[in-house]
Amino acid sequence: MELLRMLSYTDGKYTQKNADAISIPVNPESLTFEKGITYAEDKQLGTTNSNNVFECYRPEKLSFSFLVDCTGVVEGSKEEENAHTRIEELEKSLYNYNNEAHRPSYIVIAYGELLFKGQLTSMKVAYTLFNNAGIPLRAKVDIAFSGFRGSEEDKKKFFKNSPDISRMIVVKESDTLAALCHRIYGDSLLVDQVAQFNNLNEYRHIPPGTELLFPPLKKN
Repeated sequence: MELLRMLSYTDGKYTQKNADAISIPVNPESLTFEKGITYAEDKQLGTTNSNNVFECYRPEKLSFSFLVDCTGVVEGSKEEENAHTRIEELEKSLYNYNNEAHRPSYIVIAYGELLFKGQLTSMKVAYTLFNNAGIPLRAKVDIAFSGFRGSEEDKKKFFKNSPDISRMIVVKESDTLAALCHRIYGDSLLVDQVAQFNNLNEYRHIPPGTELLFPPLKKN
């Protein structure tokens, strides 16, 4: 059976692993996702209605609960283990301050077709079973994450088709920057501004496959 895994990274591009992947011992019964949009209200004097202008997408959220069982009943657990030690391992990977990143780690949650990238926002632990020596053997963990993508990945995921919002274009064989500027802005003379925004030293022969970001610009 495939178990839910949590991987920690020191960088927001998710390339430098911080620790070995953690597989939770018992898969959660449910996963809760949350998405949201922020609008800027522009109320006019003397009116009750407002013009809600799109401002941004709020970070996606993921939360779930799972069981840590060290009674020996769950496959892979050992009777000599205790739940507190397992929780400490979890905190080391997800919660503790990372000296290299100067912040807690970035986290990837992988389970089946789910791949969620983000950072821990809360973790609540309730110990529910102890042995005669007072050592915790079972714990319920409620955990929540806020989505995070690097700026480049975010641009690729959320580029729009409106000329007043930045969008990413992949250059094709027959494309020229002037033609792309005319198609997007209605003005081919904006090539210099787009080239400068993308740090292009030469833009007359852009290799096919190059990704260019077209920011909000106005016609000259």
